[in-house]
Amino acid sequence: MFLSILSIAISLIYENTKMQKSIKYLLIICLLPLTSIFSQPWVEESSIFNPSGVPSFSFSQPRFYDLDVDGDFEMILGSIEQNPIYFKNIGNKYNAKFEADPFVFQEVRDLDAEMGVCADMDNDGDLDFVSGGYTGLHYYQNTGNNTDGYFVEIENVFANVVAGENPSPALGDLDGDGDFDLVFGLSEDGRVKYIPNTGDSTTPQFLEANSSVWFDVGLFAYPVLFDLDGDKLTDLLIGKDGHGFDFYQNTGDSSNFVWTNKSSLFQNVGTDTYWNSPALVDLTGDGRIDLLYGTASGPIKFYKNTGTNAAPIWAENTTLFGGTIDIGGASSPVLFDFDSDGDFDLISGSQMGEIKYFENTGNKSSPAWLEKSSIFSSIDHSIYSSVTVGDIDNDGIPELIIGDLSGNIYAHKKSGTSYPTIPNLLNEFNFGGWSVPRLIDFDFDNDLDLIVANENGDLAYLENSGTQDSAAWTKIDGFFGSLNGESNCVPYPVDYDSDGDYDLFLGNIWSEMNYYENNDNNFTLNNSVIEGISVGQNATPALADLDNDGDLDIILGNYGGTFNYYTNMLTVDVKELKSEIPNNFELLQNYPNPFNPSTTIKYSIPNNVKSEITNVKLIVFDILGNEVATLVNEDQIAGNYSVNFDASNLSSGVYFYKLESGSFVQTKKLMLLK
Repeated sequence: MFLSILSIAISLIYENTKMQKSIKYLLIICLLPLTSIFSQPWVEESSIFNPSGVPSFSFSQPRFYDLDVDGDFEMILGSIEQNPIYFKNIGNKYNAKFEADPFVFQEVRDLDAEMGVCADMDNDGDLDFVSGGYTGLHYYQNTGNNTDGYFVEIENVFANVVAGENPSPALGDLDGDGDFDLVFGLSEDGRVKYIPNTGDSTTPQFLEANSSVWFDVGLFAYPVLFDLDGDKLTDLLIGKDGHGFDFYQNTGDSSNFVWTNKSSLFQNVGTDTYWNSPALVDLTGDGRIDLLYGTASGPIKFYKNTGTNAAPIWAENTTLFGGTIDIGGASSPVLFDFDSDGDFDLISGSQMGEIKYFENTGNKSSPAWLEKSSIFSSIDHSIYSSVTVGDIDNDGIPELIIGDLSGNIYAHKKSGTSYPTIPNLLNEFNFGGWSVPRLIDFDFDNDLDLIVANENGDLAYLENSGTQDSAAWTKIDGFFGSLNGESNCVPYPVDYDSDGDYDLFLGNIWSEMNYYENNDNNFTLNNSVIEGISVGQNATPALADLDNDGDLDIILGNYGGTFNYYTNMLTVDVKELKSEIPNNFELLQNYPNPFNPSTTIKYSIPNNVKSEITNVKLIVFDILGNEVATLVNEDQIAGNYSVNFDASNLSSGVYFYKLESGSFVQTKKLMLLK
């Protein structure tokens, strides 16, 4: 199945990875009112699935410049998902660390800028911006300064240039006349075109009549200009739609280009990724030029040069951009303790139909992920797979039920080291395209039922009419009444309101997620509980207590293949402390939470058989582990206690409070929003 362009604003592609690159996506980003942020419990913590803080966008294109003239390099990250993002280097030239500033390119439309490069085109001492996007080439003059850039488009600079859709520009003084010339790669073509600047250093001019075509590297070309060998002549490194790079050195001069193929200098990099869009920059401050490049799937690759510039040796460095979980497209997560070690593991479908598995090698309060997808390598289905997990035969070993683009669903059971399909189980069902199953004991009869959604938003309920030991599903027509999940619906059933029945979270293709509260099997839309959560195209929700604080957090997949995590800061159940002597230690969630500027923390101290009094310490510390307040540090008798915490002197943010008494230690989160 292939969905064609619905409008210039939205393009959806379901078949071919190469075709995915050819059309620009317009992702609609909704800006929430400030009051909404302060009233809702959801806080995004991207570090769980993305430790670097740099997003993994499809067809990423990083470029590096010292925009603020502080001696280190900032990053501009282009992609097909939105307009370029500026990342300030908050580290230094020896140890880079990037932090996004979304406002630098706020005047740059995403249709005009899939990627961009910088140069001082008007010779005023700061860097301007030239972009390539769906609408061709664009020139943005920096009307700010080195420390506070502000980019405004100057029209018609490229009016006489035939660049097509999504050209990839590079700038450099190739002819040695003191101004910046233009080189760009052509999309769906693979040619590299050169146009000299026939204006001057303050007023650029580019004419198609002066253009030359140098190379044809495939369907797409991503050129970068750099004097790698230090001979004062500009060399040319080209990424492309296939693996690897093409590299050409100018062995002529600035008026007579002679390009000599020296691609062997890059022969060992980019061999396992496609659409590699490169950047050459000394990111470690050692005088040697390093290689970084974006990829079709999104993650940025970083190779440190351990040789020389003339004879580079590339050593992969995974510390700066490593750790990001990106499955390449159409992530569709479920959280399940697959290895039975007491914490949640991550399992996901994918765009190419593979099932991805990430073992939680951390713990139930602080997850860390190790990919072990090879255990599911025997599972092979159509594209756009989705997965749900459960023990459908009560043997202590979980099975997988998988949907895909065909609309079928399949059950897989472990046999040896593989997961073959269980014959004659579920093969009578087809749900019309892009089936997404979820296992849940919806009717509370101690066996697992199925909820399945499809591309039209239809929801089906399959009641397990078998037993715990032998599943057999019967479709109950009309079970959800008029409830419809819209295009490419992804359901997640969970008792979110803790009333003893299952509610529904539904994601869809339109960058939306809806919450339906279940009241006696009547589902009522109530999106107030998920305000403040931003979702991507093809939102795929899953809920689990991923931080082990007693409430449900939200994990979201998306079309790009990454994952977002929203921790739940709202108290789910604030218990009233009883007057009698408690039997156990207990630290309750603060209330209200979030708070401004004060909140109440309650805790219980039980009888101590060795003494009538117990030493108790209650402290508050920030996310770096610095103690910011000591609320209790004294001996106390058994009983129930209530302490007020006034945070007037602290800034907004996430904090933690910890109760210690003897061997008992418990920590909880609280959020201050001023």
